[in-house]
Amino acid sequence: MKLLLACWRATVAVQSPLMVVQLLAGLADDGFTWSNLGRELVTAVLAWGTLSLLWAALVWAWLRRRSRTAGLAFSAHVLDDRQTHLLRSADLSDGWQQRTRDRLTSSDRAFLVAGKGQESAGKGQEEVRFLWRPGRRSDRSVRGSLSFDTASGTVRVDLRAGDHHLGVAGLRKGTSYVAMCQVARELELRGTAAG
Repeated sequence: MKLLLACWRATVAVQSPLMVVQLLAGLADDGFTWSNLGRELVTAVLAWGTLSLLWAALVWAWLRRRSRTAGLAFSAHVLDDRQTHLLRSADLSDGWQQRTRDRLTSSDRAFLVAGKGQESAGKGQEEVRFLWRPGRRSDRSVRGSLSFDTASGTVRVDLRAGDHHLGVAGLRKGTSYVAMCQVARELELRGTAAG
């Protein structure tokens, strides 16, 4: 419910300029009187409130479906600019880290992939930094990193939204979560109890 309300607030914030334009256009057509202002205001709030609630429900359902197909936790933090999840590889046999790196570099959504050695990332961990393109446009990406923990067999995926994103369905939010779902699916990673 919290996420639905957060989606609705984001939708209202995006659509409020359109509501104001419609309100002013209605007042320009009918003439400015207090009764016309009241009638236009009630009509605009009801129409745009209903439309934004329906849009928010569609976005919520779309995000829920993405979350389920990627095996990630679905919470009110889905719209945050930064997403950090602890994931586990579907195949933990020898060489799972290299297979995960290979899947990352072979993905058409990942670019500028660069790795850091174990010395700089910490004992038993290796970090890979990359940019991920969640949408169709190549100039809009999120910054990400994978940190492999060989002892526990987990991957810490950290994604941060970049600039110029319209977000999920134009809400200007949720881009990092969509990218997280895509990364989890393409790299064959699943959520853990801690992540």
